[in-house]
Amino acid sequence: MKKGASLLSILLTAKRPSRISDMKAVALPRIMRRGYDGLTLFGHIITHTQEEAEALNNRFDEMKNHEMIHLYQARSTHDSWLCFYWKYGLYWLKAQRYRRKLKNAGYVLNPFEMEAYGRMYDMDYLKRHPEGCTEWKHYAAMSLEERMNAYVKRKQNGKTV
Repeated sequence: MKKGASLLSILLTAKRPSRISDMKAVALPRIMRRGYDGLTLFGHIITHTQEEAEALNNRFDEMKNHEMIHLYQARSTHDSWLCFYWKYGLYWLKAQRYRRKLKNAGYVLNPFEMEAYGRMYDMDYLKRHPEGCTEWKHYAAMSLEERMNAYVKRKQNGKTV
């Protein structure tokens, strides 16, 4: 019951992305899928366990940087979580036609994820883009085939999910 109240609280108290400077991590294991470490949800980072949430709240590592990039991407989508999630969902659906060729195609070929994974080890990336991260637009302009090639190339270099 308490977990549901936390999710409801997150939804009801959501702020515009530009009004959030740091995302708090919260453990909500019921909404986390296996294979994923974190999820950005309306300005919060959702994790599997309380220990993971506390660790993210006490340090800034590659995972936190990845999730914070999503916050900055939301700033670049009209400073709106709804617009961000709408676009995210559309890109996910479009990439689903590649799911037979690539497991999790909707996720790994999503322009938002491509930017976040491509820049998660650059710990100064957010400082250089205070108004919002927009590299996702470059990926969105690519065809799905071009995104697939970029993903495969990054995977061969050992820098992917």
